[in-house]
Amino acid sequence: MNPVTFSTLACPTWSIDTIIAKASDFGYDGIEWRGGAEGHVQPDMPAAQKTALRHMSSDAGLMALAVTAYTSFVSDEERRVNLDELRRYADLAAELGASYVRAFLGELPTGMIPHASMYEFMADCLNVASEHAISIGVRIAIEPHDDFARSSVVASVFNQTHPAVRVIWDIGNAFAAGEHPAEGFELLKDRLAYVQVKDGKRRGNKWRLCSFGEGHVPLGKAFELLLGNGYEGALSVEWEYAWHPELDPPEIALPAALRTVKKLLANAQPESA
Repeated sequence: MNPVTFSTLACPTWSIDTIIAKASDFGYDGIEWRGGAEGHVQPDMPAAQKTALRHMSSDAGLMALAVTAYTSFVSDEERRVNLDELRRYADLAAELGASYVRAFLGELPTGMIPHASMYEFMADCLNVASEHAISIGVRIAIEPHDDFARSSVVASVFNQTHPAVRVIWDIGNAFAAGEHPAEGFELLKDRLAYVQVKDGKRRGNKWRLCSFGEGHVPLGKAFELLLGNGYEGALSVEWEYAWHPELDPPEIALPAALRTVKKLLANAQPESA
């Protein structure tokens, strides 16, 4: 079975100890640790705290899927600063035993149109960061987001990167941007690091997150594509409670999401399985 994890974006007020305990109690296989100023992990954490987190996770039988770095590579200045930041987060991922650093390409200023040279510069930065990450057993994984939510746009960047640079398929983000799962999967399937899962409802031009299985995101179709093509990687629940406190709190949402994901996985199993 594919391991199922969750992002700590879901539980901004929980301590690291509570996150690990709850993940184990709920039946998750691992955790996607959120970095940044408001996250649970940062490169400058005391070494003893990093070691304790790694040991607690291991003792609980939980994998560290990824560490999230809030990077941006749109402008020259951002590229210089965030390349170094991405290297630091790769070091953090290695120290925590995480397989990936989840990185963002950034958000375009109003009115800016992406161009070929921008994609080339982004790819150059990711290649340099990837060289460092690979040397310590970590891989960079690009998160399609903001102005780069569509798989076709992200592909313009990672097609120019080292094969070790991976991509995260956020099914909900792509669907909200107007992309059908078949389109996204075909473009990303050979570079998938892992898959993020969320659900939402579209009302006209507005998009609203909702409980898994109650929205318009064709999660079942996406899971069928994944399993039908032999995908064995992780699925990570992204419950955006930190940004949307109107949503159900994590103690309610995370167990419910896990039940839905497991049901979707069971229903999507190929007939020959």
